[in-house]
Amino acid sequence: MSYQVFIQPNAFQEIEMSYRWMCDNLSPEIANNWYYELQDVISSLQEFPNRCSIAAEASMIGREIRQIWVGKQRKYRVLFVVEKDVVAILHVRHSHQSYLGQEY
Repeated sequence: MSYQVFIQPNAFQEIEMSYRWMCDNLSPEIANNWYYELQDVISSLQEFPNRCSIAAEASMIGREIRQIWVGKQRKYRVLFVVEKDVVAILHVRHSHQSYLGQEY
């Protein structure tokens, strides 16, 4: 079964902010490499998204939120939900960011 993957506005903003930060503070090459790797990870969710682990926030929020890590160093994680044949990307967060809170 193939799933449709949608990036929610919050996640899109987080991706854009991270990309710009990398361009400004690291290099455009590093930012581009990260972006392409992120796109590959997100695309991989079209097949078997339930293979990914449940995020730590899921029990606190009361919703089955899954996560997949980006890169060998696992500095970013993609948080998403699976509903029927749709994968909705909710957030893309750096590993140093706190977990999602009750406000979600």
